[in-house]
Amino acid sequence: MSDPISPLRALLAAGEWKAADLETRRLLIAGADTGGYVGLDADEAARVECDLLRSIDAAWADASGGRFGFAAQAHALSDARSAELPPADTWRAFGRSVGWVDGREWIEEDGLVYDIAAPPGHLPWLPGSGTVVNTGRVYEGFFQFYARFAACSD
Repeated sequence: MSDPISPLRALLAAGEWKAADLETRRLLIAGADTGGYVGLDADEAARVECDLLRSIDAAWADASGGRFGFAAQAHALSDARSAELPPADTWRAFGRSVGWVDGREWIEEDGLVYDIAAPPGHLPWLPGSGTVVNTGRVYEGFFQFYARFAACSD
């Protein structure tokens, strides 16, 4: 049986950050999206398979020397949570730390920096975030995604 993340590993090894980001989204959405908007809602995020999450994270971390991946993002989220802000403000603080918030605005997907010099945790962009992260109304789904990642990492 072939390794489902082999294409992702190859893209990362070649430094094809943007293509790897798109492949990451494809893998996650294919594994858990049940419909509605394209991306992961809170219920779907809770169903992403642990093996897939760990494999994707390891591929990103290996290729970037630990700068990118879900573990880097989870670390940034933990730092943001330590300020004990309301959830929406925590999400914005997290967004600033990973470079997804510029000033007071959430960047659009075309504002991502596909370079190793991007802020730690900048990549991969989470599924669905290109259209819904800007609203600030769906951070619960993203928090659920990181909760799932944490549960899979224990």
